[in-house]
Amino acid sequence: MSKRWDLRGAVVLGLLGVLVGTVPTWAQSGFCLIGCAPDRDYILNHKVQEKNHGFNSDRYWLWIRPQEAAVSALQITTDNNFDGQFNTRAVEVNSRTANKSYPVGSVTWEEDIRTLTITLDKPLPAQEEIEIVLSQVLNPYTEGLYKLNARVLGTEPNPLYRYAGTWTLSIE
Repeated sequence: MSKRWDLRGAVVLGLLGVLVGTVPTWAQSGFCLIGCAPDRDYILNHKVQEKNHGFNSDRYWLWIRPQEAAVSALQITTDNNFDGQFNTRAVEVNSRTANKSYPVGSVTWEEDIRTLTITLDKPLPAQEEIEIVLSQVLNPYTEGLYKLNARVLGTEPNPLYRYAGTWTLSIE
């Protein structure tokens, strides 16, 4: 009887290992087990080119779902554990819907409050999927899952930044 239980235990541990090993892949595709976003509609898709901790020239593709209003600025806030750096001269904003690039007016990285602000020369029209490409990113020094939150600034008369979703990046 104890050999049978040992075999079951080994099978359960093996399946658990496979599950845990695939979680980073699921997180990158938008699937997340716990703590990703307040609602599944706010889990955003992304792609990280290298994913190696401490890598100093990585590229992130971050996608934001279409918005109800035109977007004049974007903010990305990171959690306190994210010790990576963004190159403010290597930021692109594109519309995936219209397959068009939008000129970036200014980019600021406020390290003390962990916020990257991207102001556009011309607003992105409403109902277009937004793609942010961050190049020459210095990845965090330790591996793990890192949350980046997206906020958008509309073009309405008294605009406020609105939460648009969360990317959960897996750095190995």
